[in-house]
Amino acid sequence: MALEMEIKDLIVFSDSNLLVHQTLKEWITQNSKILPCHCNLLDLTNKFRSLEFKHIPRARNIFADALATLSSMIQHLDELYSDIKEFLKIGSYPPGADTTAKSFLRKLSSKIFLNGEVIYKRMSDLGLLRCVDEDEADYLMKEVHSGISRSHMNGHLLAKKIMRA
Repeated sequence: MALEMEIKDLIVFSDSNLLVHQTLKEWITQNSKILPCHCNLLDLTNKFRSLEFKHIPRARNIFADALATLSSMIQHLDELYSDIKEFLKIGSYPPGADTTAKSFLRKLSSKIFLNGEVIYKRMSDLGLLRCVDEDEADYLMKEVHSGISRSHMNGHLLAKKIMRA
Protein backbone atom coordinates (compact mmCIF):
# COMPACT_ATOMS: atom_id res chain seq x y z
CA MET A 1 0.00 0.00 0.00
CA ALA A 2 2.84 2.39 0.81
CA LEU A 3 4.33 1.73 -2.63
CA GLU A 4 0.99 2.39 -4.34
CA MET A 5 0.80 5.72 -2.49
CA GLU A 6 4.39 6.49 -3.63
CA ILE A 7 5.60 6.96 -0.07
CA LYS A 8 9.39 7.33 0.03
CA ASP A 9 10.06 7.60 3.79
CA LEU A 10 8.45 5.01 6.03
CA ILE A 11 8.52 3.97 9.68
CA VAL A 12 7.33 0.39 10.25
CA PHE A 13 6.07 -0.62 13.69
CA SER A 14 6.04 -4.36 14.31
CA ASP A 15 5.39 -6.59 17.29
CA SER A 16 7.70 -9.23 15.79
CA ASN A 17 11.14 -8.80 17.30
CA LEU A 18 12.44 -11.48 14.94
CA LEU A 19 11.15 -9.67 11.84
CA VAL A 20 12.61 -6.33 12.91
CA HIS A 21 16.09 -7.70 13.67
CA GLN A 22 16.22 -9.88 10.55
CA THR A 23 15.19 -6.97 8.33
CA LEU A 24 17.80 -4.72 9.92
CA LYS A 25 20.31 -7.54 9.19
CA GLU A 26 21.17 -7.75 12.88
CA TRP A 27 20.06 -11.38 12.98
CA ILE A 28 20.52 -14.06 10.32
CA THR A 29 17.50 -15.77 8.75
CA GLN A 30 18.18 -19.49 9.11
CA ASN A 31 14.75 -21.06 8.60
CA SER A 32 14.55 -22.20 4.97
CA LYS A 33 10.75 -21.88 5.00
CA ILE A 34 10.78 -18.13 5.72
CA LEU A 35 13.89 -17.32 3.66
CA PRO A 36 11.90 -16.56 0.45
CA CYS A 37 9.62 -14.20 2.39
CA HIS A 38 12.65 -12.54 3.97
CA CYS A 39 14.24 -12.04 0.54
CA ASN A 40 11.02 -10.47 -0.77
CA LEU A 41 10.95 -8.16 2.25
CA LEU A 42 14.55 -7.08 1.62
CA ASP A 43 13.66 -6.34 -2.02
CA LEU A 44 10.78 -4.17 -0.82
CA THR A 45 13.01 -2.26 1.59
CA ASN A 46 15.17 -1.13 -1.34
CA LYS A 47 12.18 0.66 -2.89
CA PHE A 48 12.11 3.32 -0.16
CA ARG A 49 14.42 6.30 0.30
CA SER A 50 14.44 5.81 4.06
CA LEU A 51 12.94 2.97 6.03
CA GLU A 52 12.98 2.57 9.80
CA PHE A 53 11.80 -0.47 11.75
CA LYS A 54 10.68 -0.18 15.35
CA HIS A 55 9.70 -3.02 17.66
CA ILE A 56 6.58 -2.56 19.80
CA PRO A 57 5.79 -5.33 22.29
CA ARG A 58 2.40 -6.90 21.57
CA ALA A 59 1.18 -6.06 25.08
CA ARG A 60 1.66 -2.34 24.37
CA ASN A 61 0.08 -2.48 20.91
CA ILE A 62 -3.63 -2.63 21.79
CA PHE A 63 -4.78 -1.04 18.54
CA ALA A 64 -3.05 -3.67 16.39
CA ASP A 65 -4.64 -6.32 18.57
CA ALA A 66 -8.04 -4.66 18.16
CA LEU A 67 -7.66 -4.40 14.39
CA ALA A 68 -6.56 -8.03 14.13
CA THR A 69 -9.59 -9.08 16.15
CA LEU A 70 -11.89 -6.91 14.02
CA SER A 71 -10.41 -8.26 10.83
CA SER A 72 -11.22 -11.79 11.88
CA MET A 73 -14.85 -10.75 12.54
CA ILE A 74 -15.50 -8.92 9.28
CA GLN A 75 -17.29 -10.69 6.45
CA HIS A 76 -15.34 -9.95 3.22
CA LEU A 77 -17.06 -12.32 0.81
CA ASP A 78 -20.34 -10.99 -0.58
CA GLU A 79 -21.33 -14.40 -1.95
CA LEU A 80 -20.93 -16.13 1.42
CA TYR A 81 -22.75 -13.25 3.11
CA SER A 82 -25.73 -13.51 0.76
CA ASP A 83 -25.80 -17.34 1.09
CA ILE A 84 -25.92 -17.06 4.89
CA LYS A 85 -28.58 -14.35 4.74
CA GLU A 86 -30.71 -16.42 2.37
CA PHE A 87 -30.37 -19.49 4.58
CA LEU A 88 -31.40 -17.50 7.66
CA LYS A 89 -34.38 -15.92 5.86
CA ILE A 90 -35.98 -18.94 4.21
CA GLY A 91 -33.85 -21.94 5.18
CA SER A 92 -32.81 -22.85 1.64
CA TYR A 93 -29.32 -23.88 0.65
CA PRO A 94 -27.50 -22.15 -2.22
CA PRO A 95 -27.70 -23.92 -5.59
CA GLY A 96 -24.97 -26.52 -5.97
CA ALA A 97 -24.11 -26.62 -2.25
CA ASP A 98 -22.44 -29.87 -1.26
CA THR A 99 -22.91 -31.64 2.08
CA THR A 100 -19.94 -29.79 3.62
CA ALA A 101 -21.37 -26.38 2.70
CA LYS A 102 -24.80 -27.38 3.99
CA SER A 103 -23.32 -28.60 7.26
CA PHE A 104 -21.35 -25.35 7.59
CA LEU A 105 -24.51 -23.25 7.11
CA ARG A 106 -26.46 -25.30 9.67
CA LYS A 107 -23.71 -25.00 12.29
CA LEU A 108 -23.21 -21.29 11.61
CA SER A 109 -26.94 -20.59 11.84
CA SER A 110 -26.94 -21.75 15.47
CA LYS A 111 -24.51 -18.93 16.35
CA ILE A 112 -26.03 -16.10 14.31
CA PHE A 113 -29.44 -14.62 13.63
CA LEU A 114 -31.06 -12.14 11.28
CA ASN A 115 -32.83 -9.03 12.55
CA GLY A 116 -34.39 -7.26 9.57
CA GLU A 117 -31.51 -7.13 7.11
CA VAL A 118 -28.73 -7.17 9.73
CA ILE A 119 -26.86 -10.32 10.75
CA TYR A 120 -25.79 -10.63 14.39
CA LYS A 121 -23.48 -13.16 16.03
CA ARG A 122 -24.21 -14.30 19.57
CA MET A 123 -21.19 -14.14 21.90
CA SER A 124 -20.57 -16.38 24.91
CA ASP A 125 -20.86 -13.36 27.23
CA LEU A 126 -24.41 -12.78 25.87
CA GLY A 127 -23.23 -9.83 23.79
CA LEU A 128 -24.05 -9.43 20.12
CA LEU A 129 -21.70 -8.62 17.25
CA ARG A 130 -23.15 -6.93 14.19
CA CYS A 131 -21.96 -8.07 10.78
CA VAL A 132 -20.76 -5.01 8.86
CA ASP A 133 -19.86 -4.51 5.24
CA GLU A 134 -16.45 -3.38 4.04
CA ASP A 135 -17.32 0.33 3.92
CA GLU A 136 -18.66 0.37 7.47
CA ALA A 137 -15.65 -1.63 8.68
CA ASP A 138 -13.32 0.95 7.09
CA TYR A 139 -15.25 3.75 8.81
CA LEU A 140 -15.03 2.01 12.20
CA MET A 141 -11.30 1.40 11.83
CA LYS A 142 -10.71 5.04 10.85
CA GLU A 143 -12.50 6.06 14.05
CA VAL A 144 -10.13 3.85 16.04
CA HIS A 145 -7.09 5.36 14.32
CA SER A 146 -8.34 8.91 14.85
CA GLY A 147 -8.58 8.32 18.59
CA ILE A 148 -12.35 8.50 19.01
CA SER A 149 -12.34 5.11 20.75
CA ARG A 150 -9.06 5.65 22.59
CA SER A 151 -8.96 3.76 25.85
CA HIS A 152 -6.83 1.52 28.02
CA MET A 153 -8.60 -1.76 27.37
CA ASN A 154 -7.20 -4.84 25.69
CA GLY A 155 -7.67 -5.45 21.97
CA HIS A 156 -10.55 -7.91 22.25
CA LEU A 157 -12.60 -5.60 24.48
CA LEU A 158 -11.84 -2.65 22.20
CA ALA A 159 -12.97 -4.67 19.18
CA LYS A 160 -16.20 -5.58 20.95
CA LYS A 161 -16.75 -1.91 21.83
CA ILE A 162 -16.28 -0.95 18.19
CA MET A 163 -18.65 -3.66 17.01
CA ARG A 164 -21.34 -2.35 19.38
CA ALA A 165 -21.01 1.16 17.89
